[in-house]
Amino acid sequence: MNDDMRKPGPGRPASRLARWGAALGLLAAGWSMAAAAGAASFPDHQIELVVPFSPGGSTDAMARYAAPRLSKLLGVPVVVMNKPGAGGAIGTSYVLAQPDGYRIMTGGNSNLGPLLVPGSNLARYKLDDIAPLGMSTTNTMAIVCNTGRYRDFAAFAGDIRDKPAGTVRIASWGPRSPSHFYIEILAQQIGRKVLHIPFAGGNDAMLATMGDHVDAAVVTLATALPHVQAGKLKVLAVTSAERSADLPDVPSIKELGYPKAVYVSFDGFATAAAAPPDRIARLRAAMETVLTDREYQAEIKKMGADPRFMNGTDYAAFLRRNLQTLSEIAASADMEQ
Repeated sequence: MNDDMRKPGPGRPASRLARWGAALGLLAAGWSMAAAAGAASFPDHQIELVVPFSPGGSTDAMARYAAPRLSKLLGVPVVVMNKPGAGGAIGTSYVLAQPDGYRIMTGGNSNLGPLLVPGSNLARYKLDDIAPLGMSTTNTMAIVCNTGRYRDFAAFAGDIRDKPAGTVRIASWGPRSPSHFYIEILAQQIGRKVLHIPFAGGNDAMLATMGDHVDAAVVTLATALPHVQAGKLKVLAVTSAERSADLPDVPSIKELGYPKAVYVSFDGFATAAAAPPDRIARLRAAMETVLTDREYQAEIKKMGADPRFMNGTDYAAFLRRNLQTLSEIAASADMEQ
């Protein structure tokens, strides 16, 4: 009988098999300790919070309210970076290119919605590439114009009907953005084609509107509100079913007779799904603390948005349902890029 098959006895060394088992056990323990140490040490340097749109819009404000709170929780700097372009695809792709948890982003009904609808050629990623960290807000959109352009929504709709199809210029915050989708929905309901003018962000679209370079724009109410309150911009209607508490004199699109044009946008945060699971879990826990903080939610309300928290797992399911809805809209509207 081979010595390796004998049971160890008094004074007899352990078999080679037993020694191998002990070595493997030590190795496994080492791996576990290394994994635990890695989780405990994350993060150990600066995190980039990418906003895939230009500065000045509601998404940018949401990120800048969250960044210092997230930094305090994680113990490292959280630096907001704007990387606009291609409706949010450029900034999103930048985050996905480094899937280590040190790049996170705002992720909502722009870069994680319309850009992923079949037929879009802007995004080079899919929803499975994204790890949602949490929903932060819902955002009523607003149809806005220069203060001297239209008296009210009826005059705006009448202009669309009276002018040659495709000549009334309506700005969005990007191609295949929620505002672009909404422009298509609205044109369908009014029954006349319009000319979609995309910009790199909501602030840019709004500035073009105030400058009378376009006839109207669709932006979030949060983006428009400061300029409306300053008397520089007029809101013709809000896209929700009910009036906004911030602008109680402005009609909702539903009460104007367009119930099928009711649509509310949303926003949140995400990172790359390829990041280590323990890091995603750490970021989700920290983000939940930030997004449910009363002071943070008060800041969101001040800017005209509605705080609405949803954890990362539930937000992922929500994004899939929203993508299905948008795909149906795109198919019925025969949307261009």
